[in-house]
Amino acid sequence: MSDTKKQNFDIVICGAGPGGAALASICADRGISTALIERQSEFSQEFRGEGIMPSGYEALKSIGFDLDRINLPIQKNLKAKVYNQGKPLVSFRLPFRKRGGLRWVSQPALLEHIVTSSSTKSNFTFFRGCRALNILREDNRVSGLKVSQRGKIFDLNAKVVVGFDGRNSTLRRKLRFEVIDFKQIIDVVWFKVPYPHEFLDQGTALINVVKKGFMICPACYNDKLQIGWIITKGTYGDIKKIGDDAWVSEIQRQCPPDLADHLKRNKDNISNKFVLSVQLDRCNTWSKDGALLLGDAAHTMNPVGAQGINIALRDAIVTANHLVPLLLEDPTHTRLDQAFGDIERERLSEVRQIQDFQKKPTTLLKRQNLFTLFMIRNLPWITRLKFVQKKLLKLADMMAYGVTKVELKV
Repeated sequence: MSDTKKQNFDIVICGAGPGGAALASICADRGISTALIERQSEFSQEFRGEGIMPSGYEALKSIGFDLDRINLPIQKNLKAKVYNQGKPLVSFRLPFRKRGGLRWVSQPALLEHIVTSSSTKSNFTFFRGCRALNILREDNRVSGLKVSQRGKIFDLNAKVVVGFDGRNSTLRRKLRFEVIDFKQIIDVVWFKVPYPHEFLDQGTALINVVKKGFMICPACYNDKLQIGWIITKGTYGDIKKIGDDAWVSEIQRQCPPDLADHLKRNKDNISNKFVLSVQLDRCNTWSKDGALLLGDAAHTMNPVGAQGINIALRDAIVTANHLVPLLLEDPTHTRLDQAFGDIERERLSEVRQIQDFQKKPTTLLKRQNLFTLFMIRNLPWITRLKFVQKKLLKLADMMAYGVTKVELKV
C-alpha cells in the first residue's frame, strides 16, 4: 500500500536536464520554494546530448557555473576536418570569435554539480528517481503533480508547474498539447572510441559525408572520440540483427582509412552505444491549463548544430526573468498566464529560426541530389569565395551565440 503525503512549493520543475536544473538553481537562489524531479536515479542511465556552444557556456556562467572553472570532464572542439566518402576535403578552425569553441561536457557530471550546489539551499528539494504519474488539478487548472518515488506515491502542489522533461514529456502527453511535427528521415547511432591521436590533433571534430548520409565525430572528454553514424529512420532494428561486427564493418567501409584502421584496432573498446530517434517538432503553444513546457518538451531539436542544451538553458534564463518576480509575490492565474505567453513570444523567434535551419542539412545530406553532391565535392574552392565565407560566418554566429540577446536579469 502506498504512503501518500502532500508537499507544497512555489514551483515544481519536471525534468532535471540542463534547462530544468538551471531554472531550479536560479529559482532556489532567489528565495523561491523549488521542487525538481528527475525520473532517473542516476543521470548516466539516460543518453543526453553533451555539446555546449558559447551561448550555452555564457548562460551557465551567468547562473554561477563557469565550465572553465569547474572540475568536470570536458573537451573543447576548436577545429574540424571534413571528408567526402573517406577522402579529405577541407580542414578549418571553428569560426567562433570569442568564449572558446564547442565544449563537449559530461552531462551526468554537470547535472550532479548543479544539483549538489542547489541542494545547499534550504528552499530547494530534489526528488531523485521520481516519476510523474499524473497532473493534479484545482478549478480546471494544473496545481501540481502526482509522483512516485521508491514505491511511495504522493502529491507535489505548486503555484507553477514546468515541464522540462524532454522529447518524451509526460506533461506534453498528459495535457495533450498540439504539436507541429517536422518529419525527420534519419536516426543517429552514437558511440565512443579512444581518441585517434595518430591522425587527429587534440580537439578536432571529424565530419565524413558518405552516400546518402554522413558521420559527425566530435572530440569528447576522457580522451574519446564520439561517433555519430547517421542511418535511415527506423532501420536500426535491421542493423542490430546483423550483429555489432557487421555494422562496425559497414562504418569502416565508408569512413576515412585512418579511422577505419582505428576502429578495427579498437573494436573491443567501443562504448556507450545509443540509438537516438531524431525528432524536430514544436508545440503550437507552450502553456496550457496553467502548466508551461520548455526545452525539448516544448520544441524538440535535432542534433544539427548541437543546439538542444543551449536553447534549453536560454529558455531557463528567460523564464526566470519573468517568473521569479511573480513568485516572490502571490501571483494571480491571469498574471502567470500572461507571463507564460511573454516567455513563449520572447523565445519563439530564436527557436523558430534554429529549427528552420535544422530542417535542411539532414534532408540534403541524406537525399544528396546532383546539386548537393556538386557542392560537397567542391567545398575546398567554394568556401574560399568571399560571399560564401560571409554566409558561413553568419550561420556560425547564429549557432554559436544565438539569435536573440538573452541575459539573466533577476
